Amino acid sequence: MDLKLSKWKKSDYNAFTEYLKSKADIKYRDFQSSLVPGMKNNYILGVRMPVLRDMGKEIAKGNPKSYLNVSSNDFYEERMLKGIVLGLIKTESFDEFVMLCDDFVSEIDNWAICDCFCVGLKHSIKIYKEEFFEYINKYIKSANVWSVRLGLVIMLDYYLDSEHIDIVLDRCDSITSDFYYVSMAQAWLVATAFAKCRDKTMLYMHNNSLNDVTFNKAVQKCIESKRIDKETKDYLKSLKRY
Repeated sequence: MDLKLSKWKKSDYNAFTEYLKSKADIKYRDFQSSLVPGMKNNYILGVRMPVLRDMGKEIAKGNPKSYLNVSSNDFYEERMLKGIVLGLIKTESFDEFVMLCDDFVSEIDNWAICDCFCVGLKHSIKIYKEEFFEYINKYIKSANVWSVRLGLVIMLDYYLDSEHIDIVLDRCDSITSDFYYVSMAQAWLVATAFAKCRDKTMLYMHNNSLNDVTFNKAVQKCIESKRIDKETKDYLKSLKRY
């Protein structure tokens, strides 16, 4: 099917949905469903990520904004594709970029779509890096738990460097949500920060406001990291809270 359309009509999208279904892999659907619990029956079709990424690239060669205007959310793969396509759009301004991001954030309903979307923003964040760093504080402070996770994963993916680490850790520490996927993102961020910015993060490990579950998970992720030496891991074990 030709996905490089200059203008998408609803009939085009309906035909595409059937094409998407034809690419489903039942075994992969069962595997993916086990990784994304809580989804309604038949929400996941089972289309593999390389296939979705190839589709997204083809759509982006045509008129991706027109595609987004007619797309729907009946299936997990549809939302995943919207995030992929959005990340490939060459926006004309920072305002347009964050408008598209804000529209998509409201549609995130699981960790996989959240994290895949973050990875796909690499090109735009390279262009708007400092403006977006300020902007994502809005996500961190949101009442929407998926928005909070989005902000954490974006900082983890793009801002764990000496220039941003102090603010990143402060923002991480400001989050009080006990939502599992927010807590895990905090732990993942801290462990990755420890590998990349050890001195600052070590100080943070001694003085933070993380709840015990999140802090211990961060320690555990550090211990599991191949980028941290055994002696340091042994010391981190002694910091676990009981």
